[in-house]
Amino acid sequence: MKKYKCAICGKEVETLLFAEHKELGGIWVCRDCWEKLYEKNKLVSGAGESSSCCGG
Repeated sequence: MKKYKCAICGKEVETLLFAEHKELGGIWVCRDCWEKLYEKNKLVSGAGESSSCCGG
């Protein structure tokens, strides 16, 4: 199965999530990084979790 690289940590995973980052704009990240960004309030309010783009 194809692997995709997280824009934050560089980890290669089968599925990425879209994150609307307050400073970086729209980026594709792994679930771990998405959760960390959410906890640190780094996501644009109301953006929420999108479905996976890749390998989903």
